[in-house]
Amino acid sequence: MADRSVEPGTHHAAAAHDFGGQSALASSLPWEDHAFLAILQQRFLDAATLHSAARLAERWHAPIARVLVDLGWISPDDYAAALAEFLGVGLLRGRRVTVRPAFEASSPDRVLAVEAGVPRIVIDAIAYSPADLHAGLDAGHLRHETTLLATSRELLQLRVTPLRPDLLDGAIHGLERQDASLSARIALLPWQLWLLAAVIALTTASAVLWPRATVAIALLVLTLPFLAASLLRFVALRAVVARPADPGGHNPSVRLPDSALPSYTVMVPLYDEVTVLPDLMRALLALDYPTSRLEIFLILEERDTATRSAVEQLELPGHFRVIVVPPGGPRTKPKALNYVLGLARGKYVVVYDAEDRPEPDQLQIAAAKFRAAGPRLACVQARLNVFNSRESFLSRQFTLEYTALFDALLPCLERLGIPIPLGGTSNHLDAGVLRGLGGWDPFNVTEDADLGIRLARFGMHTATIDSTTWEEAPATWSNWKPQRTRWLKGWMQTYLVHMRHPLRLYRELGGRGFLGFQLLMTAMLLSVLVHPWVYVVGLYDLALSAALPASHSMIDAVLFWGAAGNFVLGFGATMWLGAAAARRRGWPDLARNVWGMPIYWMLISYAGYRALAQLVTQPHHWEKTQHGGAQVTEAPDSQT
Repeated sequence: MADRSVEPGTHHAAAAHDFGGQSALASSLPWEDHAFLAILQQRFLDAATLHSAARLAERWHAPIARVLVDLGWISPDDYAAALAEFLGVGLLRGRRVTVRPAFEASSPDRVLAVEAGVPRIVIDAIAYSPADLHAGLDAGHLRHETTLLATSRELLQLRVTPLRPDLLDGAIHGLERQDASLSARIALLPWQLWLLAAVIALTTASAVLWPRATVAIALLVLTLPFLAASLLRFVALRAVVARPADPGGHNPSVRLPDSALPSYTVMVPLYDEVTVLPDLMRALLALDYPTSRLEIFLILEERDTATRSAVEQLELPGHFRVIVVPPGGPRTKPKALNYVLGLARGKYVVVYDAEDRPEPDQLQIAAAKFRAAGPRLACVQARLNVFNSRESFLSRQFTLEYTALFDALLPCLERLGIPIPLGGTSNHLDAGVLRGLGGWDPFNVTEDADLGIRLARFGMHTATIDSTTWEEAPATWSNWKPQRTRWLKGWMQTYLVHMRHPLRLYRELGGRGFLGFQLLMTAMLLSVLVHPWVYVVGLYDLALSAALPASHSMIDAVLFWGAAGNFVLGFGATMWLGAAAARRRGWPDLARNVWGMPIYWMLISYAGYRALAQLVTQPHHWEKTQHGGAQVTEAPDSQT
């Protein structure tokens, strides 16, 4: 870099992109760097460790300090203290400073502060090399008496403290202020509520006064979306059958050189997750990505004292950050994610849940996908699957459902150019695009599905990748019921929000996208709510035919058998797709469990009506799924 000075209010481009990294580790370091490394060797490190750090720094194109701290070879406190002594400047530790209200949030490696009326510039000790800081002091851009060095965590806390009200307010109301029509804060607009009430009232009255005509009209109305949904599954099935078996569900892509990898932020919202914390840490530490380009946020809630206490006992590497979200607004996962989005430094962000076990090279695969695609690719969705699939009837059905959705249906939607409702985890997002869209909707309890539709409305693309994140399926009724209720309530919220202005939605999605959205949302929601009544109407009609054979006309017979065929086709397509996707994963024993789907669908219908009631009475209530209770956690035989 030509200009090695550090001026307040400016920072090097490489630093902004790579968390303060240099463009490369020079083969011949400046004397200041050599002198400081010699001090570190005398006090903390041996020559072999320094040599290993230098090789990794050259490979990662990162400052050697970042390697030493992130890998735990020297503590951040020791490094900052040694560097402050070497440069003759102060340390932030133990001092009471306040951040200036107008500090530049675009400079995450330093802030302007005040201590007892004296201006200070607080700098991340790892953001610049000793030579850079020394040059800044020599040139007068920095002053010995006003410069303070801090660790990354100290600087982050300093940035968060004065911003807590602003961050929290933006996390809750940012999307609503940007475009209130896209926020689910008001679950049902007055006209939607009146329309829903009118439909229910008219349908009920019609069913009482003219039952035969009501059934006939309902069959006609429902035939098209259900038939289209079945055809979509057959299209997805064709692709699954045509592809060779893939037992691991993983197709490694071309790996980018470490120097070409973008900066990444991993967000992990936690609430009441003490049980799974050890497994989570093992999974996060196993991520195969240079720590110099990686930051991992553990996002805690202020009222969750148990998880906060457990996290405080951990010895976290230097690239981990712990953020506590203050109370206020809806207690939802998307609010917590929005709170941290304003602090994230990565070019891309990915969300993982507490029980997630992403394959170690998932970030590498996603980065390669972004690199190979055009600028309109804003999101990459990894596959989700289950590590306790054989624990119970519910976990087996959940696995079949997940496998069909993420291995077959979502890639099919991508090929057809239909908006993709994202999964709740392992979505890799362009941070700049996400901020431009207003982040996640904190009032939508299925914020992932909503974000997928919103990305499509703004002309952005979502792609899928062949990398799996393993999750814990809810194996008991007491855990499955609230999770499925929340999901279905969020899908209802998503449909109602995006259908507030149908013509605008059509213009933004285009004809194919609009029809695809209607197909996905209406077919899924209607099938959930209508499913139990199909059995009631079918049994009633058969009984009536047996008792009064002459009471049925030819039209009645055509409608009845047409609906029955559509029903069988829908069941067949779903079961066949689930079995084929499971077999492609190498799980023939799970594929045989598709015969339990009719029972599973009835349970989903119960959750659907529960979700509909909550949509009116508790639209923003987040029912927590308990993790860490799996009794059978062996992965499927073919899991890698």
